[in-house]
Amino acid sequence: MTARRPVVRPPANRLYAIVDTGFFGSEPAALAGAVRTLFDCGVRWIQLRAKGLPDLAAWRLAEAVGQVLEEASDADSEEDAPLLWINDNAAIASALLASGARAGLRIGLHLGQDDLPPAAARLSIPPSCPIGRSTHGRAQAVEADSDTAVDALAIGPVFGTATKERPDPVVGLAGVAEAREVTSKPLIGIGGIDAERAPRVIEAGADGVAVVSALDPGDLAASCRRLLRALA
Repeated sequence: MTARRPVVRPPANRLYAIVDTGFFGSEPAALAGAVRTLFDCGVRWIQLRAKGLPDLAAWRLAEAVGQVLEEASDADSEEDAPLLWINDNAAIASALLASGARAGLRIGLHLGQDDLPPAAARLSIPPSCPIGRSTHGRAQAVEADSDTAVDALAIGPVFGTATKERPDPVVGLAGVAEAREVTSKPLIGIGGIDAERAPRVIEAGADGVAVVSALDPGDLAASCRRLLRALA
């Protein structure tokens, strides 16, 4: 019998925190500490983005972050358990699951348009691992919605962003609304979103917002709470 994939629900507080090594550094203990701070603030969807790092360094980061979330989530209900998304790397997501992640921690894999196709990635990860897919317009959102390997969509960049070297063209709030029209899967707006803009992205149809530079490593708890207040 084929195992059924669990239903992926958007984050209850609508905040999806992306911990990017370009902003937070690549020292495992420091990165794990930042993730613990986000968890303590109430964030349950967290993505580890470690672009450009060798696989060994990325694995050590994933292992450290996974461990701190396992420990932090011991008392969580299944519905409120954290979901740690691994950016791009199916091998690390699979290995993290195989290494003995407990039931209190869920692992997801997020794939961009230039990464391994979701159907191919699905062959190497268990059904319990959801796949997120970056989309940059209506056509890609339609494709991701129809792809049975995809569990959630990101649409963007909604606004101009400096967190990527070669960002895709801005889709704007209209792009969020168009993506909402073509999918019932969880939809996350990303790109240039801060506390002031976040409510507008939700109003346009997103289930949540992914943030990178809006998280201030120097005052992480305060910047996180500011975003959560804006989304409340």
